[in-house]
Amino acid sequence: MVNKNKFSSAWYALNAALLLLLGSGLNGCDRGAGEEVGVARKFADAVTRNDSARRDPMIATQKFKDYFTNPYVAHDMLAWFRSFYDYKAGRFLGAADADVDRNLTTDLEGALLDTAHIEETGMVKVESPNAGEDAAFFWMVRQEGKPWRVAIVTKGEAEVNFR
Repeated sequence: MVNKNKFSSAWYALNAALLLLLGSGLNGCDRGAGEEVGVARKFADAVTRNDSARRDPMIATQKFKDYFTNPYVAHDMLAWFRSFYDYKAGRFLGAADADVDRNLTTDLEGALLDTAHIEETGMVKVESPNAGEDAAFFWMVRQEGKPWRVAIVTKGEAEVNFR
């Protein structure tokens, strides 16, 4: 009987260790998607709070930076962002997910404020909480030695000419 309990205890310990290992491995499977969504959330928070000191360093292209220098366009952006991001609760109002396989390098090369090499690109899609409205698409870029930044945010899937 003693041998059976020792075996059972070891068996349960081994299973628990395997479950922990498997669980931690699955957490790492998002391949940066969680990080991209987090940066998009921080950016949306800065926009909805009209906090240019936090917003502007997160902008990767001159084209997008110009949106915020025009007071009319900036006002429209603020209103639009508030339609899908609740700055009081600090969350998106619709589901957000990242496409880490979206390669935007060809679109962004030569259009970025910084000339550092592009390491990764991706796209964060935030569903609109309003039925029938297009989702917001955050074009994300991470350059060598730099954090993730936002190249532009489009309403729906759109083509952008950055030049």
